[in-house]
Amino acid sequence: MSNKDASVRSVERALDILDCFQPGRLELSLSDIASSINLALSTCSRIIFTLEKRAYLVRSPETQKYSLGPRISQIGALGLSNMEIRKLALPYMKDLNSLFNEGISLYVIQGEERLCIERVDSTLPLRRVINVGDRHPLTRGAAGRVLLAYMPEEQRKTILAKDPYTNEDALKELRRSAYTVSIGEREEGVTSIAAAIEDASCEVVAALSMSGPSVRFEGPSFSDKIAKLRMTAELISKALGR
Repeated sequence: MSNKDASVRSVERALDILDCFQPGRLELSLSDIASSINLALSTCSRIIFTLEKRAYLVRSPETQKYSLGPRISQIGALGLSNMEIRKLALPYMKDLNSLFNEGISLYVIQGEERLCIERVDSTLPLRRVINVGDRHPLTRGAAGRVLLAYMPEEQRKTILAKDPYTNEDALKELRRSAYTVSIGEREEGVTSIAAAIEDASCEVVAALSMSGPSVRFEGPSFSDKIAKLRMTAELISKALGR
């Protein structure tokens, strides 16, 4: 077995261990887990040790049994949060799309990138193609810069040190104006506008963007697109309880 195959098998076994926990099986011993997935105790113990170290599992000092750890709860909360934002934002995104027939995207931060979690496409023949699940840099593109601008300062500095395409002065101006525009930053001939979405605690949790061919973002309608996008981001923020 190659190193790559062995690594994949280790990941599969770790997921198998996590899948052992079900309603009515919330606390399991090492032998319970090993027998459930037909795994040698020594191998199972090694993988559980890593999961415990990363807080995916916790062991009770009294019973020595394992249960799901806080990291699982954190990931679950992030997933639910994204689902809630998508569900609430989609009707507003469709309304915005119906006004201009341009692509409307919803992004959140994932690691040091932005992740598209919802998308309403333009029906025009010339359009920008973006798919749910696409990832892009935080430093380039309007939506990325919106999310980057509101990150904690130390995280911003780390990202800017790796890719200084933008800078703190530009991000400060973005926070003042509450929106930003990208013209051909990631793709030549493409313009995008983005604004921040806040939750009930007034934290920026997502970025709403409109994008399309630059030729359609020129002239008097451009300011109307900006105003309507900002208004839609505000409406979604209010729907989230801000």
